[in-house]
Amino acid sequence: YHGHGEPETVINVGVSGPGVVLRSLQRRIDSCGAGNLGLDDLAEEIKQTSCRVTRCGELIGREVASRLRTPFGIVDLSLAPTPKVGDSIGEILQILGLDAIGAPGSTACIAMLNDAVKKGGAFASQTVGGLSGAFIPVLEDSALADAVSRGELTLEKLEAMTCVCSVGLDMVAIPGDTPAETISALIADEMAIGMINKKTTAVRFIPVPGKTAGERVEFGGLFGGGTIIPVPNMGKSARFINFGGHIPAPIHSLNN
Repeated sequence: YHGHGEPETVINVGVSGPGVVLRSLQRRIDSCGAGNLGLDDLAEEIKQTSCRVTRCGELIGREVASRLRTPFGIVDLSLAPTPKVGDSIGEILQILGLDAIGAPGSTACIAMLNDAVKKGGAFASQTVGGLSGAFIPVLEDSALADAVSRGELTLEKLEAMTCVCSVGLDMVAIPGDTPAETISALIADEMAIGMINKKTTAVRFIPVPGKTAGERVEFGGLFGGGTIIPVPNMGKSARFINFGGHIPAPIHSLNN
């Protein structure tokens, strides 16, 4: 049941193409030379690539819907990586000039990528829906997982990057002895980011029993694997969380 007045069945299309964007950027840099391109040129390349991918997805979706005699719904263009090399958000950040994912500029870089994807999708279709942006699930992205293992990408920097991408702290392996109050406080931080910035956030932490920061864990398949990330100041949020109650809803006037 999809709601009053909505059809019983509908065709929605999800398109994911980090590898397509990566190769498009690489071709542009190879053909023009990195010294002849600015960030605005690279953002335009991402936007145009996203537009083409979204348009293709919608055309296929509408044809399928027509043949099945089913209403067409939305196109969701989300750059969702997989552990496969070449299908990574982290590799896009590297080709955009970051020698270390997590270095200063990482938040600006993911913001530019996310914005360009949304602009391209919105231009291609009037039925863009879903999240339609860039995801940064650490264990599911080989380049992000490698950055964590080298100590370049920290939990604090990941949280900063979630302020401007399409999701929150996603697929992050943490020590199995992380206190429940600390996990609650991290979730509260992401909730605050979502409420204040009026955006979607989420938390997918994986406390790994018997494992500590720096050890490796493998889940296989699309879940990938990587190094357990250190959680700073564990246990030092307990008094805050143990107050309980509710944080009042934020004010939406007087924005500045």
